[in-house]
Amino acid sequence: MIIFEKDDLGRSIVEIIIKNSGSIYSRPGVAYFLTHIFNTKGTKDKKEKFYSLIEKHAIELHASVNREFLSISLKFLNKKETLALKYLKELLTSPNITQESIDKSISEIKAKIENRKNDNDYIASINLYKQIFKNTPLEYPILYEKIDEITLQEIKEFYNTLFQKEIIVLNGGKKVTLDAVISLFSPKQEKDQFFKPKKSKDVYYKKEVKQSFIHFASPFEVDYHKSLHLAKIATFILGSGGFGSRIMEEIRVKRGYAYSAYATNNFKKSYKLLSGYLQTKLENTDDAIRLVKNIIKDFQTNGITQEELDQAKRFLIGSEPLRSETLSQRLLKKFNEVYLNLDSNYYQKELDLIKKTSKEEINNFLLNHNELNEITFSIVTDE
Repeated sequence: MIIFEKDDLGRSIVEIIIKNSGSIYSRPGVAYFLTHIFNTKGTKDKKEKFYSLIEKHAIELHASVNREFLSISLKFLNKKETLALKYLKELLTSPNITQESIDKSISEIKAKIENRKNDNDYIASINLYKQIFKNTPLEYPILYEKIDEITLQEIKEFYNTLFQKEIIVLNGGKKVTLDAVISLFSPKQEKDQFFKPKKSKDVYYKKEVKQSFIHFASPFEVDYHKSLHLAKIATFILGSGGFGSRIMEEIRVKRGYAYSAYATNNFKKSYKLLSGYLQTKLENTDDAIRLVKNIIKDFQTNGITQEELDQAKRFLIGSEPLRSETLSQRLLKKFNEVYLNLDSNYYQKELDLIKKTSKEEINNFLLNHNELNEITFSIVTDE
């Protein structure tokens, strides 16, 4: 599947998205380790010189991985198309996966892990996933801490599986001939993994901090084909709409507990969540947690007002052009339509669905999602 979006800026983007190749489809840490090699160790013959060669031609080549897929992004001036695709194929077919690369990478990845230990939001987030997705591949962070356990053989084996996966190719700017890259892949059908989060005991991580960092999540079992637009409106009113949203009004405006507080939909192929975050003074921690529970319970049970719906519609419809301004934004929308099996031009059709939505529809929708109250909290706080 190739997704094309024309643009006349003189630069083009090609992104190879390899489905079912994210961290949940490998042993913990292996997928990230492979992207690190792609990004820092070059090819077998050129090694690290590979990056200075592509930089001379203003070519950008970068690999990344999330929980569901690995992707390789290529950006280049249109006049450098042939050379850019040559370098992309080189990196794909001959990455420098050697024991020497593994040994160098271990110390580099360890340094990243060490830096993350100072990021309290990161700590709260990974602890939350460990709790609600216990005994599933989602329990492990993408940047796995036990990096020493990963072997050369495991990385080679995972690398070889990439060429048996389905791919989605994004091409923005000039239409590029990609046959030489696409022919590398001989996909086999593979079932997507899905994991339902479970309500768990709240998890506390104690360290010397001056404020508490609170992350929370609950299941949100939304049907993509029937009620995605309803979930968008509802969560905008609850917590993703900034000032005026329920959570921000109750926690910041009325009580001054936090500078920022929000809740948002986190819908993936492998899981569906309502998730949120706030940061507050140590002495307000317990009350802030109680407030979040009460706000969501009242929201789910009693629903929204007509005024809230009208404000949400005005913003979501009025701001849509801003969400389609850049080439990357337009490509991402088209990708989501394909990846999540949405209708073609779904996001354009969604605007009409939002316009027609009534208060009663939203409130009935919320009443049928009692799972929103199954909230688990992850808190980084003082000793």
